[in-house]
Amino acid sequence: MIYQLKVQLKGIRPPVWRRLLVPGDMTFAELHRVLQKAFDWEDRHLHTFYITKTRGTAKLRIEIGNDVGDRWSNADYEEHKERLFDWLVQEGDRCLYIYDFGDDWEHEIVLEKIVKPQPDLVYPVCLKAVRVAPEEDSMGEGWNPEAIETKELTAMVNAKLAPLSKKVGKEIQKKARKEMEKGAQATQGNVWRALLEKAVAFNRLAPWQWMDDDEIFLVIDPETNERLYCSVIGALGQEHGMVVYIGEQGYKSLQHLFKQPYPEQDPVYTQRAVLISFADRNELSKEDYELLRSQGMTFRGKKQWPQFRSFVPGYYPWTISEEEAKLVTAALDQALDVARRAGEGELSLPVFPQDEKMFARIGEKKDGNVVWRDDHVPLAELEAEEKAPTYELLVDPKLIKMVKNIGQVYHGSIEFDAGYINRPVQEKRGERPYFPTFVLAVDVNTGFIIHNDLLPIENVAMRVQKSFLDMLLRLGKIPREIRMKKETKQMLAPVLRKLPIRTMEVPRTPASEHVRRTFEMF
Repeated sequence: MIYQLKVQLKGIRPPVWRRLLVPGDMTFAELHRVLQKAFDWEDRHLHTFYITKTRGTAKLRIEIGNDVGDRWSNADYEEHKERLFDWLVQEGDRCLYIYDFGDDWEHEIVLEKIVKPQPDLVYPVCLKAVRVAPEEDSMGEGWNPEAIETKELTAMVNAKLAPLSKKVGKEIQKKARKEMEKGAQATQGNVWRALLEKAVAFNRLAPWQWMDDDEIFLVIDPETNERLYCSVIGALGQEHGMVVYIGEQGYKSLQHLFKQPYPEQDPVYTQRAVLISFADRNELSKEDYELLRSQGMTFRGKKQWPQFRSFVPGYYPWTISEEEAKLVTAALDQALDVARRAGEGELSLPVFPQDEKMFARIGEKKDGNVVWRDDHVPLAELEAEEKAPTYELLVDPKLIKMVKNIGQVYHGSIEFDAGYINRPVQEKRGERPYFPTFVLAVDVNTGFIIHNDLLPIENVAMRVQKSFLDMLLRLGKIPREIRMKKETKQMLAPVLRKLPIRTMEVPRTPASEHVRRTFEMF
């Protein structure tokens, strides 16, 4: 397939841009050569690419460069191996091309549309070129943007692109199509078919017309005995569908959403759930569409296309697994029954968490068959299952001994916070991105940042304990008081028990939150 790209120089006025048609199977190294020609650069400086939005997911700043093996390079992927259709998958996906790390010419590349190749055209081709770019090594000085009219400039760009152009024949089209479909889910048809059929029936029933999102009901899956807490959304006219909160983590998510006056973190970081929603066609990711196509399903109209998203604490929202699909199918199956009865007045659902019980549909296997029954489960039983996490000492005791030897006192109060930050990290292409843990120590009175650390998702408790001790050792003083939230204090409890430090558990850490918000803006 052919990609229509709009490439615009950032930070310069009046705007300088090119609209290009390029093969979707083009490598980023080949795209680099196209951009050099299109903007009349001389390819005398370093360059790199950053993926800033892929599959509709923003803020994944993944670098694709040409010196991955170089020890000074931070590139995640090799530009000679990565192809456009690996990263620019749907309309609106974008990346950044930076040329000349001195002048820092940033080119924003947006995938405007994907079109079929024309047999009489060669690619790449420039559809429109608006204004000449500044000269090489000029820092923009002496620039005359209107030196050449658009029509003439477009012809000049195409003349420069001519040596790079080639016809895109049927064989190349076929290869590109196969590669683009490579990531489509190869699934057992019955699992996904059953899920989609239940989702379509749920959308047709439209229970959000008479149910509210606080009328939570419980479904106990007979295959796994997993508890599925179901909330129908859409009563206020927003995105409609259902959220299935899974297991103990899911119930904890509900408690935070409905009970906490100040949620410790954005729910997207801590939820264990699957969201079933109904979107427009252009809102689907490639994976969403391929799942529907694999089952021979298509839809017409707004908000008719089923979409599923998995939420796992610490991880970026992602497509669902087959195991999750089975759970959600069971939840939807019983949701249809519950919703019909509620709509006909046969069933009155308790309101969560005001009422002291929750309506439940419990599936049990008997003689090879599944029998469903109604029940009401006291909330006290569900809440009793939630246990506070316990942590062991996970750092070298020598570090604690070194901290104990610190003789000086820091007379200010410090906030020490460890929580997820909205900077998703995808370590390998195709893997689910995670939210790193951002560790901050901030002086409460001055707002001065004493310590900061960005931690990967593995062994977080150990890394937080070590980061806390590192902060004290670098500070060279024992703080008079350290304020921290409940979750952070629990992780640090084995360390704090061995140190003469006064800690205060607080519901919020406003100084740290301010720094975190500022950091997320950039």
